[in-house]
Amino acid sequence: MTADVELSGPRFDESLGSVARGLHLTEIVVAALVAASLLFLWLERRGRQRWTVVPAAHGEAASGPYRASAFVAEHLDRAPLLVRAASFGCLVFAHVFAPLLVLALVSFPFDGIAIPLAPGIVLVLVNWGCAWLLLGRSPHAVAAARTGAKASLVANVGLLLLAASHFVVVELGRRDGIAHACSSSVTFVVIVFAIASVVQALVTVAALRAHGESLGWRAAAQA
Repeated sequence: MTADVELSGPRFDESLGSVARGLHLTEIVVAALVAASLLFLWLERRGRQRWTVVPAAHGEAASGPYRASAFVAEHLDRAPLLVRAASFGCLVFAHVFAPLLVLALVSFPFDGIAIPLAPGIVLVLVNWGCAWLLLGRSPHAVAAARTGAKASLVANVGLLLLAASHFVVVELGRRDGIAHACSSSVTFVVIVFAIASVVQALVTVAALRAHGESLGWRAAAQA
């Protein structure tokens, strides 16, 4: 009788395709891309004026036989490509994973591996805010983006290894006859979230290294 109840219960150890369908992944990704693109276009256009004051190139003019004065030869006309890429990635990341994390927490069994998904929502909101700060060249953009990226790398590299190990153990245990020990569905979500977080953090770090001086130029000038 007990065995019949276990076998007739809902199965959460489904394939990746079943997990994607259960979370409405296609619909969420399409809606997220549209929303992120529209918001990015608005933010990028809104912040262009703040980038046009940043020097893009300098020149030197001779004022005497032994003297030369430096001058700004060119200004940026918009945020650099890598900053725009990092900002767009932050928006897509937030719009995709905000609903996915909530759906995963509601739809799948809340076992131990699902615990990192709850604070993961905070990371999603941080990334969303960083996109606004970067495109608007806020004085707080560099500090906020660097802190968020470093925290994401530290947390999610370890989380990725933990989730991968957890998934292997769960699947091996299930093959040994331990049915429904925990959900491999939520483990899929954790793994995808950790990978996306690490990739987005690396892009953000690259943008800060390449254009950190431009992002903080106004603050340095005012100081």
